[in-house]
Amino acid sequence: MDLSMVRAVAEHGSVYVNTPSIKAESTSLWDRIMRRLFGQKKIVQLDKDIYTQYSGKLGLPNVIKYRSNNQSVYVKHVFIEHMRSIIKPKITSNDINFFRTLDKVAMRCYVLVYVRNPYTKSYDQAFFLDDFEAIQGIKSEEAARRLVDLSQAAQIIRNKLL
Repeated sequence: MDLSMVRAVAEHGSVYVNTPSIKAESTSLWDRIMRRLFGQKKIVQLDKDIYTQYSGKLGLPNVIKYRSNNQSVYVKHVFIEHMRSIIKPKITSNDINFFRTLDKVAMRCYVLVYVRNPYTKSYDQAFFLDDFEAIQGIKSEEAARRLVDLSQAAQIIRNKLL
């Protein structure tokens, strides 16, 4: 599988990926080459009324809890370079145990898979998987039907919270 993951940092209303600053990228030839080849990884931006909590301290890298009022939803962020015939994100045993725990309390953890656009070299499209699909994998045709831009992905998360 050609899947890669990055560390996400949660802030109030938005989630950012740890990437070098623009100034550092413009001064380093290596960083410019890496950005050109692999694109910049940005995670979905949500409004200020949505609170985020990073679950990395619990051994769950790239799992973000989005909360608004009394509703909450967990989303695991995964990045892939290419859509293969079967798309199965890298899921650890900790992730599977977390999915099972949430199922027991009638909550879900969705997996948001970001796909690198070959033309823009950015991860500007994504699709959602539920926990079972993330473990089993889905066909690329189904993933292509679900593919949305990041603003639509943010709206989907917002709709889950309302």
